[in-house]
Amino acid sequence: MRVPIPVVIFLVLAVAGGTWWGNTRQMDFVTPPSEAKLAATRVKIESSLPQTDQVDDAISVPATAPPPPPVEPPKPVVELGDLTIPPSLQDYRVRSKEGSAHLIELATLLEEKEEFQRALLAWERVIDLTHPDEGQAANAISAIKRLRPTLPDWNAKPETAITLSLRAGTAKNGAKTLTSTLEGVARDLERASSGIVKIKTTVTAGKISSITQGPAPVAIWLAGPEKKSVFTEVRSFTTDSPDTLRDDILKTVFLLIQSHLGRATAYTPPAGLAAGESPQDALSFRVTRLCWSEFATTLNQPPKKTAAPENGSKIR
Repeated sequence: MRVPIPVVIFLVLAVAGGTWWGNTRQMDFVTPPSEAKLAATRVKIESSLPQTDQVDDAISVPATAPPPPPVEPPKPVVELGDLTIPPSLQDYRVRSKEGSAHLIELATLLEEKEEFQRALLAWERVIDLTHPDEGQAANAISAIKRLRPTLPDWNAKPETAITLSLRAGTAKNGAKTLTSTLEGVARDLERASSGIVKIKTTVTAGKISSITQGPAPVAIWLAGPEKKSVFTEVRSFTTDSPDTLRDDILKTVFLLIQSHLGRATAYTPPAGLAAGESPQDALSFRVTRLCWSEFATTLNQPPKKTAAPENGSKIR
């Protein structure tokens, strides 16, 4: 049986209209949505979109990843050596070829291990067998000043000390004051050397007294214990005050040692006195114990053919 076309059209329209009316009769197509609903809709839509740092286009140059940082080679391990062997005055002499920075690192590690005597030796090698820059030298001197007073003298046996002669000449009327002061300076030098040297003193007065009332001239030099031993150069100064005589002698002795180490040994001569620096401190902390030993040893060599000065006999 055929259904008439008008009936089919009516049924199609009725089904479509009924479905639409049944699903939309509760909806409001006239009132605009609230701001809260719009905001929620925006968030939902944005979260569904793919996230990109920048919009790709045909002009932009593709970003390239930065190169990885260079890999630093591992620092060489600083060997502390055999810490069971008693330290020697010449310890770390060979290692001075590796430079000031190496010795500073070595000394620092030895201090951390509480090997203070060995650490002091390493700090001393910085200033007597390398050529440190200003900062490295200041660091080493500071460490030596910190450690030296906490340790016993290197040589505790006076009978094994190397003998030196501290010689001076002056005018006749200044000899008595100079003699007593020179004895005190000799003890200062023995302490500065950490017991490595023993100092004898000799003062020779001129044949006549100083004629004028001006400053009295004083000549100072160091030599081995014998009359014709090897000797340093002679340095002179003038003084008119017993209060400054000790410091004047100590300054002169420092300059004599500094000059002799530079001329007669391969050691780095100690840096000059800083402004206001105590000459006793300079002799204790700038002249290392090894340099004291080497200095005294060079003056105890077989005597030269040229005799030492005649004990200041020409000073008037």
